[in-house]
Amino acid sequence: MRRIVVMALLFIYKNYKRSNVLRNLIKRLVGNNKIEIAFNNFKIYAGVNNALESNVIFDSYNEIMVLELIKMYSLKGYDFIDIGANVGLHSLTAATSNTIIDVYSFEPEPNNYQDFIKNIILNQCYNIRPFKMGLGNLAINKTLNINEGWNKGKHSLKLNFEGSYKKINIPLTTLDTFKENIKSNNLIVKIDVEGYEKEVIEGAKYVFFATENIILIIELLEENNGFVICREIADILRANNFEYIYKITNNSKLTKVSDFDGSADYVFIKGKHAKENFDDYLL
Repeated sequence: MRRIVVMALLFIYKNYKRSNVLRNLIKRLVGNNKIEIAFNNFKIYAGVNNALESNVIFDSYNEIMVLELIKMYSLKGYDFIDIGANVGLHSLTAATSNTIIDVYSFEPEPNNYQDFIKNIILNQCYNIRPFKMGLGNLAINKTLNINEGWNKGKHSLKLNFEGSYKKINIPLTTLDTFKENIKSNNLIVKIDVEGYEKEVIEGAKYVFFATENIILIIELLEENNGFVICREIADILRANNFEYIYKITNNSKLTKVSDFDGSADYVFIKGKHAKENFDDYLL
């Protein structure tokens, strides 16, 4: 009964009146529970006590262009590698867009991973291969700083954000370790690892070299990596034949750049087929 009331109030909130009073009422009714929400042509269990899931519930999730690119390339038959999968929004977007592609998803934080598995089962996305581990440039165990504050996706192997008091040890390996399992010559790769992006890329050089067409979506933030490291990441990718770089601006526009150009999500493109599909998307 409570879920029916919540869904009715959400319908009013999204379609008629986006008021703080209504939002707070919904939050009180949901409490510490999670509710099943339809999102981006799939379903997800979401709560109101963390940033990502709350944004899904209240229709304010802001990486819509990233999801559109993942969906478009998935429909073209590109396999998807999700590094920093969280509860699975990007992986589920790929897997439900094209059920015959392979989706490789890496999420080391136990609570996120558990919720991700529940979302896979909820959508019966059996083309997703989830791995409870992180990726980097070495096969080692490493300390992950756990953010127990509002943004529960902001866990980091390198940084200690405000609210990150808990620490756990997690296994790391390299993407190149999986090179024999990755059969496709067309890949979408998403990297969102809160400051550990350079290490992930250093451990993926063989996969990047051996794959003809790649669309790489990566979060590059100066506050996480520093300006110099962000530039080094762009240099490494250009050296691996990612010839085209686009920045996703604050107003969800794609701007062609030649190098790192301030904190944002970036799209790096390798290969003729990947670029042709990207150009079609821009039209």
